[in-house]
Amino acid sequence: MKKLLRLTLLFTFSLITANYVWGNLYFQNIPLSIIKTAFVLSIFEIILKPILKIILFPINLITLGLFRIVIDTLGLYLAVFLFSDFSLSAIHTSPTNFSGISIPEFNFVNFFTYLVTSVTIGLILNFFNFIIRKKPTK
Repeated sequence: MKKLLRLTLLFTFSLITANYVWGNLYFQNIPLSIIKTAFVLSIFEIILKPILKIILFPINLITLGLFRIVIDTLGLYLAVFLFSDFSLSAIHTSPTNFSGISIPEFNFVNFFTYLVTSVTIGLILNFFNFIIRKKPTK
């Protein structure tokens, strides 16, 4: 129960932060739908993800672990599928110059929207886990 609550809280912060990064997550009833989505992602992370990792181990072995990203994307798609008050929109960025380096515009639609958003949420979640991880005492 403690792990589920902790993971739900971390997913809540990750969803909010990912929404600030891309601006493609839409919640109709802001506090309740974010918490429901975070709870579904936590259940997916604790229960379904280990089962999918075992079932899809041969594919994961062939792709050298990159298929785990697709498994995380399935969790985000599950959350969108289950709740009508949570949705994703396409990601569109504008071209930018950064220190003389030209960065082109990116447009992610359909599966790639879920993929990029899922990777972003995963990176932010790992960052938050790193911050609150207990340090070993000497």
